[in-house]
Amino acid sequence: MVKIMTVKEMIEDTRLDLKLKVICGEEGLNNEIIAHDINRPGLAVAGYMEFFGSERIQVLGKGEIAHLGNLTKKERLKILDGMFKYKISCFIVTWDQKIPEELIEFAKKNKVPLLHTSMPTGMVTALLTFYLERMFAPEINIHGNLVEVHGVGVLLLGDSGIGKSECALELVERGQRLVADDIVKIKRVGPGQLLGFPSEKLEHHMEIRGLGIIDLKEIFGVECVSSEVEIELAIQLELWNPETEYDRLGLDEKTIEILGIKIPQIIIPLQPGRNIAVIVEVAAMNQRLKKMGKFSAKDFDQKLQKRLIKE
Repeated sequence: MVKIMTVKEMIEDTRLDLKLKVICGEEGLNNEIIAHDINRPGLAVAGYMEFFGSERIQVLGKGEIAHLGNLTKKERLKILDGMFKYKISCFIVTWDQKIPEELIEFAKKNKVPLLHTSMPTGMVTALLTFYLERMFAPEINIHGNLVEVHGVGVLLLGDSGIGKSECALELVERGQRLVADDIVKIKRVGPGQLLGFPSEKLEHHMEIRGLGIIDLKEIFGVECVSSEVEIELAIQLELWNPETEYDRLGLDEKTIEILGIKIPQIIIPLQPGRNIAVIVEVAAMNQRLKKMGKFSAKDFDQKLQKRLIKE
C-alpha cells in the first residue's frame, strides 16, 4: 500500500521546521505527496524533461532560480509550460530568493503550491529527506512495551497480563524511560535500524491492572518518558515451564524478525522472587557490551575451554 500525505499536512507538521510560507497555489494544498525523495529540477529548467521526477517535491535552489532568471521571457514560458504539464505536488524556493513572475503565474494557474523559505538549500533538502524517509518508512504496530534502558531500546513482549507494564513501571521508577505501553509503533528507517514510537493516543500513559490509567510524565516528570528509541533488544516474558530448558550460559543467540530486520531476543521465565526489572537492566547493559565487541558468555566459555585443555 502506497502511503500518502498532503502538502498541507507537511507544512503544518511541527516536527518539520522549514519556515515555509505559501506564496500562491493555496487551492493545491491538498495535493498528495507520494514519494519520500525530493527533486532538484536542474535538468528540467534547462529543458531536458526525460526522467523528470515530477512525483517528488521540487526544490529550487540558487542554481535553478538563477538559470530561469537568465532566460528570456519566451524561453522561461516554454520551460515552465513543459514542467507544469506534469502532476507536481509543490515547489519549494530556498535562500529567500526572488521568484520569477512566470513561475508564480503557472503555479496559480495549475493550482500547485509555491512555497518559500529563507533557509539554505542544503539544509532544506537534508531536513526534508530525513522527515520524508521517516514518514514513508514501512511500519507495524506490535502489542508490547518499549523502554529505553541505559540508552538501549528494549522491546518487552509476552502474553496479555504477563506483567510487561509492571516491569516497565519498575524500570521507570529505577530511572529508565518509557517510550510506549501496550501498543508500540515500529518503523524501519534504515537498512538495519528499527525505531519505536508510542501510539499517538496513549503516548506517556500506562495501564496498570487494579490501578487503571496513569500519566507517567505527570507522576515521575518529563525525564521518565521518551518519544522514540532505536530498538536493539527484544525480551520475551513467559511463565516458568519446568519442562522447558532455558538458556543458562547465554551462548545461544536467539533473534526475532520485525519488518525484515533481525534483532537479538532473550526469553526470561517468570517465577516468584525474580526481579525482572533488574534482569532487564543487566540484559540491556550486556547488549551494549556486545555492540562494543565484548561478549561475556563467549569469553568465559573460551577461558573455561582453555583451562580444561590444560588440566
